[in-house]
Amino acid sequence: MKSRLIKCLMILGILGGVVGVERLSHFLTDSFSYPNITSHLPDQPQWNIPTDPADLQELEVALQQPYSYLESGSQSYVFLSADEQYVIKFFKHKRWRLNPFYTHFPLTGKWAQKRDRWKRKKKETITATFGSRKTAYTTFKEETGVLFVHLNKSPPFDQMLTVKDRIGFKHHIPLKEVEFVVQKRAIPTSRYLLNLKEAGKIEEAKRALKDLVQFTEKRARLGFSDKDPHLIRNFGFLEGKAIEIDIGGFHRDPKKNLHYYYTHERQKISQKLLPWIEKEFPELLPFAQDELFTPE
Repeated sequence: MKSRLIKCLMILGILGGVVGVERLSHFLTDSFSYPNITSHLPDQPQWNIPTDPADLQELEVALQQPYSYLESGSQSYVFLSADEQYVIKFFKHKRWRLNPFYTHFPLTGKWAQKRDRWKRKKKETITATFGSRKTAYTTFKEETGVLFVHLNKSPPFDQMLTVKDRIGFKHHIPLKEVEFVVQKRAIPTSRYLLNLKEAGKIEEAKRALKDLVQFTEKRARLGFSDKDPHLIRNFGFLEGKAIEIDIGGFHRDPKKNLHYYYTHERQKISQKLLPWIEKEFPELLPFAQDELFTPE
């Protein structure tokens, strides 16, 4: 009896160790893996995005080099090119997959209704996500630095890309089998402004802040709102020009018009920006308060 108990404990210990290693691997890699960035989504005509020939030439340069893990966002895994000039973003398709319970078992009644609601919600999420990436290239290419958007698998994109994950393991990604975005790498707003502060370039920092806010107004005038208008976290600077790094928020909502921008979104922008300025760059605070966020 005692030996049997010991064997059972050993088996449980081994199983626990295997599960622990697997969970540790997910934690260390932010759950990045090839299966998690692949999908069985069918091609859709609306996701065929004509690309500028000049962008294709630059894209060839961008993809002829390896990439290393940079960060994990809410919708994408982000990798940085070896020359640090580009990032490639792979979609987290694992977030859009139905729970196996809904796909492997015949369901009726309220469970079938719940499954159908989840399907509709996930389809709507994918449509909004892909639509935002398309808008980033077709409408705001200069304001986002987006170089290429690949949302359909045909015609095939004949390129193999080597990426290193968070712990340094190499993955060879056949780009024709995944959806992705290539974007020029920008300097994050926080680093850009603090560099100007260190250099004593206060007037240039003011122009940078003004450039950031003016872009949010331009976006609103074109009918797009942003549910997370965080100028420090989601924006950056490319060749001295403000661009939006996070391109997941370009959505049209008739209720969020220009009036909404001035009465609500602008307030949210200031609530997220001004505390950072007050703490990190107080010399800019009077300018930001008086000239950028004074009600018109």
